[in-house]
Amino acid sequence: MNSQLINRIKRKVIINIKGQSLSVKAIFIALVIIFGGQVNADQLKTTQSTVSYGVLSAAINDQMRLDIIDTNYTSVFSDQLIGKATGKSRDEQITFQDSPLIYRSYAPQFTIYNAFTTLQDDFDFDGYYRTFSLVFDADVYSYDGYDSSAAVYAQLYLSKNGGPWINYYRTDDFIIHSDSDQDEYEVITSLASGYNADNYDLLIDLYQVGYDGIVATYSSNDNPALYALPLESGDYDDLYVDTVYVQHGGSFSSWLLIILFLLLAGRVLKPRLKSRDSD
Repeated sequence: MNSQLINRIKRKVIINIKGQSLSVKAIFIALVIIFGGQVNADQLKTTQSTVSYGVLSAAINDQMRLDIIDTNYTSVFSDQLIGKATGKSRDEQITFQDSPLIYRSYAPQFTIYNAFTTLQDDFDFDGYYRTFSLVFDADVYSYDGYDSSAAVYAQLYLSKNGGPWINYYRTDDFIIHSDSDQDEYEVITSLASGYNADNYDLLIDLYQVGYDGIVATYSSNDNPALYALPLESGDYDDLYVDTVYVQHGGSFSSWLLIILFLLLAGRVLKPRLKSRDSD
């Protein structure tokens, strides 16, 4: 129910009860606002948002990781808001990125050698985590046998329980050196909203900066560490039960208003009915 529809209902309500008392009008309008507000809140809840931080893994320590997670939780700038995630499916994203860039006369070989994940923070103790870290090691090989390096970036995707791959983050550009493990890249992601408790798979698409097309892909099909991560976003990971209480309280308030309206409406209409009977 959008705001225009709510406003139209309000106008009809006011017209239909024009002859009634002011208190009845107020209750009618309050009911419309309450129910309309509840629908809008449910719609907003479905919006998926994440907050992520990407960096070379060797550049941070465990304490810095904890600090990054704390910053993620307090940030008001989601990846989707700042353009680090599109929320598109993988097919849409590939089509979106297919643009005439620079085509190479010779192509080095890229691969993602390994990846692993860690889970962090399950505040409601239901076995589903709101934060996870993805670390992956991309390598590049040249045909001449010499050590080589390349500037790359990755598009990252989540799939809910075998569903479509949805883009949740684009890394910054970073440099990889041959088969070195010192260029492992780490992305710490906190699911802010819209991810209900379920199992999620991960997929990595690697791109070379300035060139068109995916150069390497790595997913849960290649490594079980990227398979069936038990995750949920912060709006589903609430330690306190007062959220449930508030929801019941809101429902109770709505019914209370309905009862009050019926009582008041009866008092207003009763004299009119008596007057008709006497006529």
